[in-house]
Amino acid sequence: MSQGKKHVLGFSPNGGQLFASVDDLGILRVWNTETNTLKQEFTPNLQLSGPCTAFTWVLVAAQRPKRSRKSLPTQEAPSDQLYIALGTLKGGVVIYSLAEGKIERTLSGDSHDGPVTSIAYDNAGLLYTVGADCRALVWSLEKERCISDWQVGPEKPRNIVYLPKSRALAVGSRQLKVYDVDTKELVETFTGHSGEVNAISSVMCTDNDEFVLTTARMERVICFWKIEKKGKNKASSCTLLMEDLAYCLSSEVEDDGQLRVASVTRNGIIHIYLLNVNSLSAEKFVKPKTSLQIVSDGADTVEPIHALASHFVTDTNRSHEILFGYGNRKQIQFERITPNYAEKLNVIVRADPKKLYAKKKGKEQALQAAHKTLAPVVSQKIVEYNSALPISQKKVQNDVPMEARLQHLQIKATKQGAGKLQTQSKTQLLMQALHSKDQAMIDAVLSTHDTETIQLTLDRLPLEYVNPLVKELSILIQGKHANVTSAIRWLQVLACTHTSALMSEDKQALREKLGICLGVAEQRMHCLSEALQISGRVNLIISQMKRNADNHLNESNVLIVDEEEEDEPADTQSDSAKGDSNWSDLEDQNISLNSIADEDLAADDDVAADEDDQWTMAMTQGSDDDDLSD
Repeated sequence: MSQGKKHVLGFSPNGGQLFASVDDLGILRVWNTETNTLKQEFTPNLQLSGPCTAFTWVLVAAQRPKRSRKSLPTQEAPSDQLYIALGTLKGGVVIYSLAEGKIERTLSGDSHDGPVTSIAYDNAGLLYTVGADCRALVWSLEKERCISDWQVGPEKPRNIVYLPKSRALAVGSRQLKVYDVDTKELVETFTGHSGEVNAISSVMCTDNDEFVLTTARMERVICFWKIEKKGKNKASSCTLLMEDLAYCLSSEVEDDGQLRVASVTRNGIIHIYLLNVNSLSAEKFVKPKTSLQIVSDGADTVEPIHALASHFVTDTNRSHEILFGYGNRKQIQFERITPNYAEKLNVIVRADPKKLYAKKKGKEQALQAAHKTLAPVVSQKIVEYNSALPISQKKVQNDVPMEARLQHLQIKATKQGAGKLQTQSKTQLLMQALHSKDQAMIDAVLSTHDTETIQLTLDRLPLEYVNPLVKELSILIQGKHANVTSAIRWLQVLACTHTSALMSEDKQALREKLGICLGVAEQRMHCLSEALQISGRVNLIISQMKRNADNHLNESNVLIVDEEEEDEPADTQSDSAKGDSNWSDLEDQNISLNSIADEDLAADDDVAADEDDQWTMAMTQGSDDDDLSD
């Protein structure tokens, strides 16, 4: 719990002789304000009750023994016993005895379903608590159990204070609600804070008017609420201004009717207000009459010391004094001082409690060291042990100087199994790159394509560098083709080398670690069939072109035609025609061969037709000659 939270510190009702506080771990510390000493420190049992979350002082009147006739008249009456009622994290209430320094009893019965947020005592044997379950419980110290409860929600209650004259319980959350403790009914509500109530206090004036003082989180004002047990959404009667948020409030009404209010702010300053109850106005904001600030007495710099709590002294001889504590939760100093109301700011120069405790601890340690007996310390190098072995068998100390040793050193490359050099491993370079997150060095190491070097590097790689390496490979696998090739090699060797380390992790964690690599692999697998089809077709065309280039069909002339041309242009055209007759692929060659075969067949048909014509003409001439002869 921080200093800004409520109900973790407070002065005892017997004039502030004791001061109690609860730290972040729920440990209770009780200080003696007169001697500035830590009186008691109590650590609750976490299994039984849990850490302390709220407390209040309980003053129980001692039972007066019956006076017998033989008793002396000068016998002293027993004094009242002082206890501390503690609200716990588990929702219960325990009673801590200052006389015994332990938990005296635990109240039974119903408890809160969550931590106790605030606790109050009515000085009549009843305790009132509110918790995170939005309920108010009433506990009887005589019966040692919970006797009743009621709902105070829906807002989570933060602070409560008991009003003895009205027999009401004021519950502070975002609103201030007043409940009648007899009927358990809501009788009055107040509205004005924008946040949850951080601190609360009550005061009863000389004319029996009761007021409740509250301050909220993230607000630098203190609101006065007059309790009348009637009305809803009522406004505050007066508003006090502060420089910072307040976490501790204290108030007192003097005999002349003047009201004194003190608030301890977050920056460690104490503001003191002087008010006249009869002239309170809601229209005007009241500023502090004076402020107290504690600073250290350092020679070089002046550093502020935070005030923790304040309390008005009720002693008649010290009625104008104010008691306050400063320092931190473990080292607190208490002091009483009479403020100078003529000045707006009273600067109090004091020694830092940390330095005081350090000096005190140093003196105690020096005193303890003076009473101790110092045992002589003998170095083992000086002691000479007698040995039964002869001198020749004893180990002779090597007195060779360092210069001579360095001259005899020879740096040789150590070989591992299968003739592999250890210098080929880039483990140290990879570890340095991953540790310093040097991207240039990481790219230089991961650009290695040699499988043996990669294997040697990953064999000696510690397990704590596996996760950073996987992240770098995931980034690299999303880049260019050259980076993807090297990254896949590294990832393959890494998975084979550190399989046990990867399998020992959780399935979900491993999936998140290798999610990018798996996603890239699945995305490329979807395009594998199309890529294979394109690759196959391209390879088929290339192989066909190679076969066509290797086939020498055009080197020998299939058909030779000798024709005498009449002029040179015809020869030129024939040469160009012969040049164009060089076909470039197999399909053109097949077409040319077919055309040549067709031309041969046509030529044969023409020769056969000529022969038939000649035979017909010969027959015709023969018949004509016979006719002439006749």
